[in-house]
Amino acid sequence: MILWGNRPLRIEHWNANTAYYRESDCSGLTDSMTRAYGRLIAGAGAFETPAPLRHRDDPWRLHVLAHEHGPRVLQARIVAPDEQPVAVLAVAEGGGDGPRRAWRETVAASPWMSEERDPSDFRDHLPDRPWVIMGLLPALAVHGEAVEWLGELEQCIAWAFLKSLPPIPSA
Repeated sequence: MILWGNRPLRIEHWNANTAYYRESDCSGLTDSMTRAYGRLIAGAGAFETPAPLRHRDDPWRLHVLAHEHGPRVLQARIVAPDEQPVAVLAVAEGGGDGPRRAWRETVAASPWMSEERDPSDFRDHLPDRPWVIMGLLPALAVHGEAVEWLGELEQCIAWAFLKSLPPIPSA
């Protein structure tokens, strides 16, 4: 079990298009899955080149963006075989300036689809515990096959990234 403070770690999952929210724990994800996605994230980020998502010859790519919001914030795109981004996502441990900018950029890049909530209200929301936010982009309409695996992929990427972070030293 992974702890965050003295509680079991749970991640808040947010949809940047609708403000839909759910939580996950690490159950259902094997250590080998999170290690594999951790290596994928590290490799794509270090080499600054999109990396195959699910296997070595996969035409779908993970494009890790530069760490302009700090090394404890992940921003990435899921890129289709025709090089069109179909989703954007950001992952962070909680609040702060870097995570806030990554959250706002993800919401701004995602077409708003919810009539029940004001997007400006959601753009200013920021969880104070570990979170991932993913926005679906218009190119997903052309690549509908990704819909069936994007949610699981988002969860794998979020857990792999958060598990890879070294603990923050106590004051």
